[in-house]
Amino acid sequence: MKVNWLISLTAGLFALGTQAQSAMPTCASNCLGKYLLQSSCTATDFACICADTALMGNVETCVLGSCTIKEGLTAKNTTATLCGQPVRDDTVVTSVVTAVSGGLALIAVAMRIVDMLPDWTTFQPGDAFAIISLISAIPMAVLEFIMSKEGFGKDIWVLPFDNITRIVKYTWLTEIFYMAATGFTKITILALYLRVFPSKPFRLTVNITIGVCICYIITFVLVTTVHCLPVSYTWTGWTGETEGRCINFNAFAWAHAIVNIILDLFVILLPIPQLLRLALGTRRKVHLVLMFCVGFFITIVSIIRLSSLVRFANTTNPTWDNVPTAYWSVLEAFISIICTCMPSIRSVLRRFFPTCFGSTNDPNSSDDRNYRISSKPLSDAGITKTVHHSVSILPRSGDSDIIELTDNNEDGNTRRQNGVVSRALRELLPT
Repeated sequence: MKVNWLISLTAGLFALGTQAQSAMPTCASNCLGKYLLQSSCTATDFACICADTALMGNVETCVLGSCTIKEGLTAKNTTATLCGQPVRDDTVVTSVVTAVSGGLALIAVAMRIVDMLPDWTTFQPGDAFAIISLISAIPMAVLEFIMSKEGFGKDIWVLPFDNITRIVKYTWLTEIFYMAATGFTKITILALYLRVFPSKPFRLTVNITIGVCICYIITFVLVTTVHCLPVSYTWTGWTGETEGRCINFNAFAWAHAIVNIILDLFVILLPIPQLLRLALGTRRKVHLVLMFCVGFFITIVSIIRLSSLVRFANTTNPTWDNVPTAYWSVLEAFISIICTCMPSIRSVLRRFFPTCFGSTNDPNSSDDRNYRISSKPLSDAGITKTVHHSVSILPRSGDSDIIELTDNNEDGNTRRQNGVVSRALRELLPT
């Protein structure tokens, strides 16, 4: 990330007395001395100098051409202190958002694993990608905590230079893990589609989309990793003391955000035509569509994050201005993981809290709804009779969460295939 930090020196670079002269870089002191003569303020009138926007503008222009970036930050810190500007601190915000959303995502994936127990043969590719998504997001969360400790959430001019370098480096790493995590969550959702829908044309579309997502992950992770050459210039270039070259990462970040939103919408809307064609009652069909559209919440978060990139692209105070971009990125990654685990979360809740989350019929019972009940043998005068009572239990409309999903236009073979679909969707349907 390369930013022209000196533009942040808009509030007066000046030497107010001997103590300021000792803290202020010489280049900034010279600039103030040059333009203070043109102002109505005296050298000891702190309030006048701090409020004189014309004076500050002239000094800023002078400093931009005379001082290094580090000298400019030092001058800004000195003037902010002498003018009594408040010290802003939002370091706790990102940490809290990361802790809460990350903890919920961890619980969601754990419940997904519990849902497979004790039969590990039910382990599906979607489960693997959900775990991979979490593994990709955890380093991002850890780095957010470290960045907050280094001062991410404070104004850049109050931070030691080494802290700024580390924050820029960790920001670069969090971008890499964020792009990987959001890509893997899309594949997790697509893997669910493969498990649920048997239509060959639809499955082909899903497999192609998975290929697109893999290319999405590789492309954006790779470009983010090497967007500056040498790579170390990514976190040392801000000083203006090293040499290297970078692509326009702001434009690249915007491109990624837009592609991410478009891909999210495509993945979310992909199964809707399949669901609308099912031979279901209106209530069940609406519930299924809404359940598959829960990913729209992820898209909303992505759009909010996109709006925060406006400040990311134009900021001269990144350790303060980029806090919203950081926590919206964290939220998007972890909420995406939670959404992919929602069917399993509901299944586990039904298992442990059947009264609240169960259905009229026992969800753990066999798919075969016919039960044979035998009474005890009856004896009379040496004659033994065994009476068998056969009872067929048929779910009433609206009671069972196990229904056969069929396309009104499908043949018999496809209808038999949809028996598998109904079992796969069983835990997804509302009671």
